[in-house]
Amino acid sequence: MKRAFTLLELLVVIGIMGLLGTVSIGGYRAVTRGMEERGAVDNASRFIHAAFQRAMIDRAPVIVFYWNETIKEEDDENPAVVVGKAIAVRRAGRISLARPPYLYDEFADLNLTYAVQGEEGASANASTGMYLYQMSDISDTAKKRSRVKDSVYAQEVDEVYLQDPYGNQEAETAQANGLPVPTDPAIHMYGFEIVDRGGVDWRNGDAYGFEFQTLTLPHNYIFGSEFSRTMSNPVTGENKIVFGGGAGGYANRGANSSSGRVQINVLRPNATGALTPKAVGQTEDPTRGEN
Repeated sequence: MKRAFTLLELLVVIGIMGLLGTVSIGGYRAVTRGMEERGAVDNASRFIHAAFQRAMIDRAPVIVFYWNETIKEEDDENPAVVVGKAIAVRRAGRISLARPPYLYDEFADLNLTYAVQGEEGASANASTGMYLYQMSDISDTAKKRSRVKDSVYAQEVDEVYLQDPYGNQEAETAQANGLPVPTDPAIHMYGFEIVDRGGVDWRNGDAYGFEFQTLTLPHNYIFGSEFSRTMSNPVTGENKIVFGGGAGGYANRGANSSSGRVQINVLRPNATGALTPKAVGQTEDPTRGEN
């Protein structure tokens, strides 16, 4: 014969089930939070490691720019949303002739990589372009970049010599004999057309590069501890790591990094409800496994 549960026993069972449910929910949240934190650090580590490998393989400098950006201000109902962002830029060449709005590189076969303006397949929409990064001063943590068209401009540019290779006497002789007068030689160059200079002062000999990978951390995961609470000045904590592409790996390290490692923090409310950075971990040494 089955015994009926008393009211007290039912209350005890319900209490135990509720407690188990609370523990389960708390445990689940702790597990998911831990996975999210490890994922943020792992993704940043892989990003920086990939940039290092690209520098080693190409034997060309690669710069990792990283910063924190506020994408939503705090309001009465929700806290601010801040994300850490990073881009990796590889040096591609040098500007041999700067004639704004055109930047020429006579030693790069730009016409083999990009469509040529005026030819079939070239984009006529100046708003869809790409960023051209100035990479001459690796000590500056600021991103110096201009937006250029994604098709290149072709131009015949007269070469300037210290001494006229033809000379006035040869030109006079040719004219006297009714022959064509020699003209100064020209170089067929391809260059980038600037759409938005972005405050960059381009000069002859400037190194330039393009971004080849980007990273955005999950909401309220940031690089370091600096962040802005307002959209009026959303970007802060700008820094970079430079991989030189030669033996040893580094040309320069970011001021807030140690051996190419960067601190990852998460913003969580403190006792007063204000977002406060909490350490999650450091990215791994990008040279791991290279020795």
